[in-house]
Amino acid sequence: MGILKEAYKVLEDIVGPEYISADPVDIEAYRGNLDGYESSMGYGKIMAKYPAAVIMPKTTEEVQKIVKTCNRYRIPFIPVSSMWLVARAVPHVDNALLVDLKRMDRLDVDEQEMFAIVEPGVIYSQLQEEAMRKGFYTTVPGGGAQVSVVANMLNCGFSPLNYRNGLPSRRLLGVEWVFPDGEVLRTGSLAFGDDYFWGEGPGPELRGLFRGGAPGWYGGLGVCTKMAVKLSPFQPERLEPIGISPDTTLQLPTQRMRWINFTLPNRDALVEAMYRVSEAEIGAAMTKVPMFFRVIARSESKEQFWELWNKETEESASALHILRILLVGYTSEEQLDYEERVLMDIMGELGGEPRRTKATDESWFKNADSAGMWVMTGGYVSIEYCHETIESAVKQGEDFANMKQGFTPPLMVDFRDPGWFQSVEIGHSGYFEFLIYYDPDENTDKVDQCYLEAAKLNVKKGYWSSFLLSSQPVGLTGPAYGPNYHLWVKKLKEIFDVNGVSNPPAPFDHDEFVEKAEWMQSVKNW
Repeated sequence: MGILKEAYKVLEDIVGPEYISADPVDIEAYRGNLDGYESSMGYGKIMAKYPAAVIMPKTTEEVQKIVKTCNRYRIPFIPVSSMWLVARAVPHVDNALLVDLKRMDRLDVDEQEMFAIVEPGVIYSQLQEEAMRKGFYTTVPGGGAQVSVVANMLNCGFSPLNYRNGLPSRRLLGVEWVFPDGEVLRTGSLAFGDDYFWGEGPGPELRGLFRGGAPGWYGGLGVCTKMAVKLSPFQPERLEPIGISPDTTLQLPTQRMRWINFTLPNRDALVEAMYRVSEAEIGAAMTKVPMFFRVIARSESKEQFWELWNKETEESASALHILRILLVGYTSEEQLDYEERVLMDIMGELGGEPRRTKATDESWFKNADSAGMWVMTGGYVSIEYCHETIESAVKQGEDFANMKQGFTPPLMVDFRDPGWFQSVEIGHSGYFEFLIYYDPDENTDKVDQCYLEAAKLNVKKGYWSSFLLSSQPVGLTGPAYGPNYHLWVKKLKEIFDVNGVSNPPAPFDHDEFVEKAEWMQSVKNW
């Protein structure tokens, strides 16, 4: 059916004929059922649809007019930027308009107040480069710097650098937002002028609403067109790019930045080291290294990975406990030396042995090499990530590792590794993430079922989850958390999205997926 000719003409008048298209060739570029993160799972195969048209606005005023037009003609719309989560950045309903925001690429750095103003088309590598030229830096997500800053700040935004710089909700300042009905809201001090500095006031403070808690709405509550992101002071030495594409990295200045990997005698000692280092308030990042991450780093090809990985056993994997710590001399070389001495004292008391570590970085600051995570099997996905205590992260990881055995194979053998956990906000909380690897060319039914069993395990054990709004059926998790948080989500959608046009059926898309997928019926018990 597509979009009505009358409506299409109105949209064309807003942006000009060169920035809207319903040509099947252009539309094919936005198809969501592609190999990659989540897309090769059943969710992407069942839920992803072709958009009826793609439009590329340049300004907030154009976005506002587009959204109002969609309400007038009842056209579902989906805002997208870097499209890293491809399965979430495409329509889940027919005859939808995809709003591609890449032309909105404003980037300004306020050196006096230490923040950056960004639009959705700006990715982290661009922001980080501009910030570092002026003596600042920002937190890049653990998956690399190739994603939209706006999208990532609203959806997840987690990284090992959260240890020093804090969670994204704390770095989110003034925001400009086009609500699902086309009304524009500006938060904090931005509500009273062109001042982005104060996110909490004196105007409205709605970070909890915009972020939907931790994971975000994925376009289900309108369009963020501008935001200010807090920057932090950085050390003055340049991070030099080295290598030849695609084998590139950043050379760190060792007089101001140092990676040190430590082998600890057991998991208890590793966790204790996290607490002790956090208590000392040293370091810029600190994370436990999953066993297969270490083997990926040593491998130059998929074949070499399997050659090395097949030599491992559950005994060898469980015997290796590696803690990866980044030190940064923000103020001076003397500060770096001091922090290293404190770190070595702590590790000496806990039996930690330093390992030879390259003074390079491949994804935490500016680079975008996270595609290497696919190298072993062709596909991977995080079935859980959340912020709780470090202690909770360890227990949750152990339970997830045991649960995963029921799905291995087809999931890749990982010898009951309890996932990836790290210290956050100088030890005041912990971060847990559990990744699964699989071959997307094989049947992925078990991958979808494992995803659902992870949510059921959280409910049963009382673990927290950051996937509540975005990647789990709210019919399952809603009654257990809050409780009944899904009723509040439903009310918010009804209030702000009266016509149901903002990326429907989000945030209830996973409920719909479970109902549509035949292979999910056997594991649905709610």
